[in-house]
Amino acid sequence: MEIVISDSSDDRTVELIEEYFRQRRDPKLILHHEDERKGVAYADNVGFSSASGDIIVRTDADVLLHVDALIHAVNSFRDGRIGCVTGRPSPLGSPDEKKYRDINTKIQEWESRIDSTLIAHGPFTAFRRELFRPINQDSLADDSEISINIRRQGYRCILNPEIIFYEKTSEEGRGEQKIRRASGMIRLLWRNKTFLFNPMYGGYGMIVFPFNFFVMIVLPIILSPLLLLLMAFGIGGGTLLETEQFLLKGMYRLISKKATVYWEPDKYIRS
Repeated sequence: MEIVISDSSDDRTVELIEEYFRQRRDPKLILHHEDERKGVAYADNVGFSSASGDIIVRTDADVLLHVDALIHAVNSFRDGRIGCVTGRPSPLGSPDEKKYRDINTKIQEWESRIDSTLIAHGPFTAFRRELFRPINQDSLADDSEISINIRRQGYRCILNPEIIFYEKTSEEGRGEQKIRRASGMIRLLWRNKTFLFNPMYGGYGMIVFPFNFFVMIVLPIILSPLLLLLMAFGIGGGTLLETEQFLLKGMYRLISKKATVYWEPDKYIRS
């Protein structure tokens, strides 16, 4: 096992990492630190290209993994058709986010049984190193771009519910996170629209990808009069309508070219 850290923080992160590993022979540490921030996709590409293992696991600094998460992840690759596996999120701190994640997990389990799931979670995604392709530098959904690239090569990407990870969330600042994520997923779907109703990709091309394309791009446009009315009065409208509002806002951010590759740490979540 080796731990690869790609970092551009301006605090004591590097000092603490080096101190922790100084007296340890295992696991091997590969540390990349740059003073200039170049976005998450850049950091991913640097980290992934430095790894030498057969399986790469991507996670984030503010995430806790269940004790047997890696075991379940590695076991998933006993099936030679599996190229990428993601886990089941257990959000801490935000009841609204927990409702959303629970619904999304059910959808992803359904997608995985059909063929593959679209979304790979940044807090935990494992994949075969040989299948990695560099992520676009302007990517706003770098984690899910990994799963799409791997499915394009003919391998499945699944959610394994036995893989559990814990992520701190907050009601405050949650909206900004969701809008940024929405922008990334919308652009990723649009750039890969050749999957739409493409029988070459089986159930993924015929069902999974069209379903996500409809929910994330078509449906917000259809519901836009209602969504704009709800937003004007500050009404969430429940998990599904709230999600469509975030998607509509994310679409506007893309059109107005206000989406940014830089992930600004949320002070409420990180504190």
